[in-house]
Amino acid sequence: MERTLIRGAAVLSMDPAAGDLARGDILVEGSRIRAIGPNLRAAGAGELDASGMLALPGLINAHFHTWETALRGIGGDWTGREYFRVVHAGIATRYTPEDTYLGNFFGALSQLDAGVTTLFDWCHGNPTPAHTDAAVDALFGSGIRAVFGHGTVKPDPRPGQPHYSQVPHPAEEARRLRAGRLSSDAGRVTLALAILGADYSTLEVTLHDMRLARELGLLSSAHIWGRDRQVPRGYHALEAHGLLGPGHNITHGNYLEEEELKLILDAGVSVTSTPAAELQTHAAEPLMGRVRRLGGRPSIGTDHEVYAGGSDMFFAMRFALQTQRLFDNLRRARGELAGEGAVPVREALAWATLNNARAIGLGDRVGSLAPGKEADILLLRRDALPLLPGVEPAQAVVLHASPACVDTVFVGGCKVKAGGKLLHAAEGLARMKERLVESRRRLLAGAGG
Repeated sequence: MERTLIRGAAVLSMDPAAGDLARGDILVEGSRIRAIGPNLRAAGAGELDASGMLALPGLINAHFHTWETALRGIGGDWTGREYFRVVHAGIATRYTPEDTYLGNFFGALSQLDAGVTTLFDWCHGNPTPAHTDAAVDALFGSGIRAVFGHGTVKPDPRPGQPHYSQVPHPAEEARRLRAGRLSSDAGRVTLALAILGADYSTLEVTLHDMRLARELGLLSSAHIWGRDRQVPRGYHALEAHGLLGPGHNITHGNYLEEEELKLILDAGVSVTSTPAAELQTHAAEPLMGRVRRLGGRPSIGTDHEVYAGGSDMFFAMRFALQTQRLFDNLRRARGELAGEGAVPVREALAWATLNNARAIGLGDRVGSLAPGKEADILLLRRDALPLLPGVEPAQAVVLHASPACVDTVFVGGCKVKAGGKLLHAAEGLARMKERLVESRRRLLAGAGG
């Protein structure tokens, strides 16, 4: 079994037992962390000199529509429902499996380049099994750890066809994936169901989809806003049918009433916010603070790159933290919040590591540096210009770091980035970049753009 000793880094483990080390070592055996501590001995292990670096768990993006990578920046000025009209009802209907592959491949590479080692790929751009297989192929080919959320498309119905809200999740396709290459819950790429949920499907469909996820032993995840809902008081209905509990995740939820949000959290459901996307088209507070005050563990993601801004989790942490501080300050000004300081910076780092791992069902595998966990490790150069002259590690990561600071990335003990460069073959990557540009050109030309 291959062993690597990462020596001399400042370690920000996010693990209570391992703690933080001003200077420490990390021993990796195979795909897992064997030990963390000062002055470790490991005869015969290869050594990586990490002096002058900061070691932390690989960042986790808990909600990302990776297939949309070719559409980066087309909606920067959108304010309403253009995303659904232009992307889902328009451009998405022209996607080929090749387009899906390229979007997922380069979206995943961008995440790795920015220090994200685990991705919840919420894939609702897959009208055929060929599209689905292309998306999964790309995740495997990129080297990232991923939960592949098998979703369904949202086109406008043709005459005589039912609206997508009335169409159950395709059970046979889910079973095909579960019995095939995504059968293992211990693999680098695992399976979840990205269902329509109570806001976007009828009660009958919602119940079908939740039961399907339980039958297959899979995490289910749904976009929930809490207004304009197909199922009024949606999670009260799920509770009444005995379907509310751990193993489910919701994203957004900005308009949920406090009673329903408490019901969701008390049942063990995880809640993921994507503030950069939510605040472009909504005037409602993202849920990090409300979840936190109700005793839950906030989780965050980047959503998509059509208009949501930077896709890296450094940006996401910073934006989410300052967004919550803004809404807390407004609440203080109205006399609704007293006796609390600002949300600590370290909590924002937990949102993007420990909490995100838990939210997507991987809390026992990733999210912290601890013996027995997967060796998903991020090394930042402390002499990188954004981090000089050196600050408290958590503040360095959340408030100052950027993808430019990322020197080395390990996923399951496998080095995928070193010396600030991804380790994919440059020649093949250059040709694939050309294919991505051509994909975008063709998709937007078909949209009249």
